[in-house]
Amino acid sequence: MMTKRIVVIGGGFAGVKCISTLRKKLAKNQCEIVLFANENHMVFHPLLAEVASASINPKDMAAPLRQLLKDTLIRMEEVTEINLNSNEVCYESADGGTQSMPYDQLVIACGTTSNLAVVPGMADHAFPMKTAGDALALQVHIINQMERAETCPHQEIKSRLLSFVVVGGGFSGVEVAGEIYDFIVRSARYYSNFSESDVNVTLVHSRSQILPEVSSSLRDFAKSKMQKNGIQFILNARAAYCTSDGVGLKDGQFIQAGTVICTIGTRPASIVENLSVPKENDRLLVNADMSIEGFSNIWAIGDCAAVPNAEDNALCPTTAQFAERQGAQLAHNIVAKLDGKTTLPFSHRSLGTLCSIGGRNAVAEVLGIKLSGTLAWVAWRGTYLFKLPTLTQQIAVGLTWALGFLFPPALSCPRIDRTRMIGHAYYRAGDWIFRQGEPASDFYAIKSGEVEIIDDANGNAGVVAVLGKDDFFGEGALINKRLRRNSCRARTDVQLLILGKAMFGEVSDALAPLRKAITAAAERRKDSWEDFAEVKKVLAALPLSALIAPVDSQILKETDSLVHACQLMNDSKAKILYVVDEAQSLTGLVSRTDLLKALETNINLKSDELSKIAAKTFMVTNPICATKTDDTLAVVATMHDHDFKYLPIVDEHSSKKLIGYITAEDILSAIFSRLSEIS
Repeated sequence: MMTKRIVVIGGGFAGVKCISTLRKKLAKNQCEIVLFANENHMVFHPLLAEVASASINPKDMAAPLRQLLKDTLIRMEEVTEINLNSNEVCYESADGGTQSMPYDQLVIACGTTSNLAVVPGMADHAFPMKTAGDALALQVHIINQMERAETCPHQEIKSRLLSFVVVGGGFSGVEVAGEIYDFIVRSARYYSNFSESDVNVTLVHSRSQILPEVSSSLRDFAKSKMQKNGIQFILNARAAYCTSDGVGLKDGQFIQAGTVICTIGTRPASIVENLSVPKENDRLLVNADMSIEGFSNIWAIGDCAAVPNAEDNALCPTTAQFAERQGAQLAHNIVAKLDGKTTLPFSHRSLGTLCSIGGRNAVAEVLGIKLSGTLAWVAWRGTYLFKLPTLTQQIAVGLTWALGFLFPPALSCPRIDRTRMIGHAYYRAGDWIFRQGEPASDFYAIKSGEVEIIDDANGNAGVVAVLGKDDFFGEGALINKRLRRNSCRARTDVQLLILGKAMFGEVSDALAPLRKAITAAAERRKDSWEDFAEVKKVLAALPLSALIAPVDSQILKETDSLVHACQLMNDSKAKILYVVDEAQSLTGLVSRTDLLKALETNINLKSDELSKIAAKTFMVTNPICATKTDDTLAVVATMHDHDFKYLPIVDEHSSKKLIGYITAEDILSAIFSRLSEIS
């Protein structure tokens, strides 16, 4: 047999088992095996919750691939493309360039990736549970929350710090809920400012029962036991959004929590998405022998593949048990293919399921035998202990678990998140981003939506400015090293980019134009009414409705052409056109400058071609606007802050139905008129 190259993509249970079995079947001179993996270790996912609760060391459940797989070329590089016709994989090499590698046999075992973006704000504020790094980050965060609760003088804030929401009631969700509750309760005796009764763990699940993979009696036992231990359940509920304050449900309920753990939401890897082969529910659909239809040398196994099981003629579940069996069977099929022999269909009868539920309890179904309670927990630990891939790991985890019976959990907390460099955040309309008097720790840039700057002086909260997309805020307190002088609240749903204090300082110091822009904005946002007290009184007494002008002749539809926009601008003698959709909701603005830019961009097009360019392609989308009920002072401050000469007025933010606009010229006229009356 000539030396063949077998390329495996993915270092999880399926890929690793396939390679280890191949190495037993094929000598080194018979085949070269190349593994592309995103990490240099195999994550033992069933023990992630144990890492989060400090029950084991994260390194003890992450087996190094180089030590696990002998005579295998390990490449921690990302495969960016699979060329099915030329039998090559393209990957991003260490020097940043793109390289290609031919293969004789290809095994796709890349699993899936987390997709917290399925719920707005979840990716910004929730902890995933996919990698050892995720579990360690959660462990550190939990300890930090306990340390903050210990020194917190306010009961409301302390309750939030000790409140946790787990989204998802499958194996991962149930195990992490049980483990973190145990961890905090066992640790509470070392703190004096809170006790077990202050800890709140809530599990949210979209179905009527948790653990759909096990029998009804075991589900009921698991739920009853966890409730008795102190864990709360909200079933038949779906998360609608997530903020820094907790999780909102689709039925309108909001669960306050300082920590959210998300165990739902996956998506296929990009190389799987881009493959033009049959798929089922985003998984690669394979033949009975795990080959991809139409290709005799390309195979798919694990979570990324929809593998039929000859045992029950159903698709295999995405569990480690089935992934390992698929890897072993595929190795036999590849050897058979190389030898010109017949491949075999995949067939496996499940040996059972196990799930830890906290409190040294578990539920298990092993070879048809149902177990629950402490006995099931012993079976759970014993099974996973001996399934760890290396003897070193088995000894390390076994000793750690044994010592856990004698000693308390480790509460050491490396401050890996001490200085947040850059991040993202999602806030719902009405959520507070920060409050007056709080220490300044971040600089914010608005990616979408609007925020309100609110003056809470003397207990009278008033909106002093509105900021929108591409605006920034929070710089004043950072520059002047003081507490927040104003509060900030989300006016609409808003997505923010956040720079930590250290990053903000470095960037603003290094980039002179940015520093000047930030300084100028800070100057504009100072109290501009100090020298114009009389003007402030006039505006405070002036209703906004008195300044609103109609927009009948300045309305443009999203589908109207560039030519029509030019004609309308000319005929109406206007400087701004307001773009609305079919419901008359404001969607954009078009200025004379926007029209000129559009004409310059398309200068070589003929008249009939210009007529095909729609307004939605050159308008300014999602412009800042005010509502008819807004305070006149806030509207004027917003226009001043942005140097606006025009500002559209809508009925309300939810509909954004356009009712008119105000101009700086009309505002000045009203001020002069009222001042002359006073004098």
